[in-house]
Amino acid sequence: MESILYFDYMAVPLYLILLYSSIARGMTKGRSSRIFNWILLTSVIATFSDLGLELLVRTTPVPDTKLALAKFFAYSYFLFHNGTGFLYFLFIYSITNTWYALRKKIHFVIVCVPFAVFLGTLVSNPFTQKCFTVTAESGYTRGPLMTVFYATASVYALFGLAHLIFCIRFLDVKKWLALVSMYVLTYAAVLFQFFNGAYLVELAASALSLLFIELVVLRPDEVLDSVVGLQSWKAYLDTLHKIMITKQNVQVLAIKFINAREVKTYLGEDRYRKYIRLIADKALDLAAAEHLHAELFFEHPGSIYLIIDEHDFDSQKAIPTLIGTVEKYTYDLKGTGAKLNPKVCAIKYPDGLDNIREIKHLGHHFPELMPRDQIFIDASNISKTKEFQIINNMNDILTRAIRDEKFEVYYQPIYSIWDHKFISAEALLRLDDERYGQISPADFIPEAERRGLILPIGDFVLDAVHRFASENELEKLGLSYIEINLSVAQCLERELPSKMEALRNKYSVGPDKVNLEITETSYDNIGDIMDENLKILSEQGYSFSLDDYGVGYSNIQRVSKLPLKIVKIDKSLVDNMNTVSGKSIMNNTVRMMKDINKELVIEGVETKEDFDALRQMGCDFIQGFYFSKPLPAKDFISFLKENNLGA
Repeated sequence: MESILYFDYMAVPLYLILLYSSIARGMTKGRSSRIFNWILLTSVIATFSDLGLELLVRTTPVPDTKLALAKFFAYSYFLFHNGTGFLYFLFIYSITNTWYALRKKIHFVIVCVPFAVFLGTLVSNPFTQKCFTVTAESGYTRGPLMTVFYATASVYALFGLAHLIFCIRFLDVKKWLALVSMYVLTYAAVLFQFFNGAYLVELAASALSLLFIELVVLRPDEVLDSVVGLQSWKAYLDTLHKIMITKQNVQVLAIKFINAREVKTYLGEDRYRKYIRLIADKALDLAAAEHLHAELFFEHPGSIYLIIDEHDFDSQKAIPTLIGTVEKYTYDLKGTGAKLNPKVCAIKYPDGLDNIREIKHLGHHFPELMPRDQIFIDASNISKTKEFQIINNMNDILTRAIRDEKFEVYYQPIYSIWDHKFISAEALLRLDDERYGQISPADFIPEAERRGLILPIGDFVLDAVHRFASENELEKLGLSYIEINLSVAQCLERELPSKMEALRNKYSVGPDKVNLEITETSYDNIGDIMDENLKILSEQGYSFSLDDYGVGYSNIQRVSKLPLKIVKIDKSLVDNMNTVSGKSIMNNTVRMMKDINKELVIEGVETKEDFDALRQMGCDFIQGFYFSKPLPAKDFISFLKENNLGA
């Protein structure tokens, strides 16, 4: 019966397109992608061999000139066709992140035995002629040991299906179905081909399955970072999830370039991407030199995560080599004045850290929890500290704070140089947790923003300040107004003017008693809603101040165009006043602000020397520990009675 080859003809271009697509889309990083590409390559060779064999033996007798080539195609077909099944079995272990099981000798032997049996049978065939024969007279014919080929392939199919059933609990349903489709479609095709021998549909069915897998399982948007072409942060979290479900022992090496954002801005996207990829490749080379298998992932703007199978590897010894490699292969950065500064943390799972949240938080925050002059730290040295526990449990801390009303507004007095008394104060939010004590706003505010809680927290502050102003007559305390910080989210909230009006009516506190502080970041995010909000609030009589001048990109021309009454000079400029240049910068800043009729609040003043210098420069207001730290409302009132009324 003459074979119908249309399905093989269809399979060849499909395999080639899949292979080209995989490489063109950058699907060459990571073990799973590499194995998948090998599967495509072996499938292409198997299909070409099948076609070549069928075309050469279609007519008998087979000429002597074609006979040797026909035998070559027969052996090539079975070698690569059965090899594809073996590779797909390994692909399942890789994509489910259960490769660690193959490191056990007993598992490795069990996995390799069927393929070894197949190879032995194939190699013996030239002598036994029991598997198949290719002769001039009869062409290609099968022998009794052909069942060995099918049996070994079936063993891998059964093992693979069983493993996929085991892994169904942590695989996406669509991905699981795509992986199973290889066995279902292929063996359905084998069964069809058994009863309809002329139709060679098996390889075409495999090609369709691999297409399904490439589209559903190996999606670049889920696996690769689109900018640098390395495995992505999302893929990293997915891999950690699988590791924890399968209870593997691994080591995560977190490498964070703490100045990545600045270097990227300076170098530009393309050049920065080149350096990151170069460093990633060299890190993998170093792991290979230590006979380690490592999966590498990237997170913007400049964090690399290496997941190493060897749990007990002494990573600290490798750090000097790693740092040296970074410096060696980015040597021309020095000519630009830029330098990538790495910090490294070794995290062993499950020792100490036993969930994704802890590993994720430690990977983000470990540089701020280690000594400034230290490059490497073991996670065990910081995972039990109070600082990390606060970061790691911030979600629970915020939940308790909102539920139990643990937020409190403190007030830091602001001294008027011209009035010789305290005429205003900045309202500052504080959080006293029942388990961890005082929590820094620098810790809980960013987390509140990420969780979408900054608006209700901001509403709490607005209400608390208005209530304070209503319950305590500000004029009798010597105060003119209270300053309230507005977050970017509040500035962009359409209901902000109506909320302020409602508070005004509820507490009978006029807009002249409130000054709204807006950071430079808020102005960077200015849009139609925010612009309208500022306009309405200004018309209602509210004044505005720009907070933290000196830490961003503000310039005098920009500040002069904004609807500001007050500019608050950041503490960093005060700290630099002990130098000639720093004092000159502060002096010129004060003079320029005066020239455009802005009132000045100098933040972070801590010494009498700084106070005297700023007074001589002509500053308006002083805020800082020199006078007082932020105080609870009750203590703040006592402070004013003692210092304003007493004086």
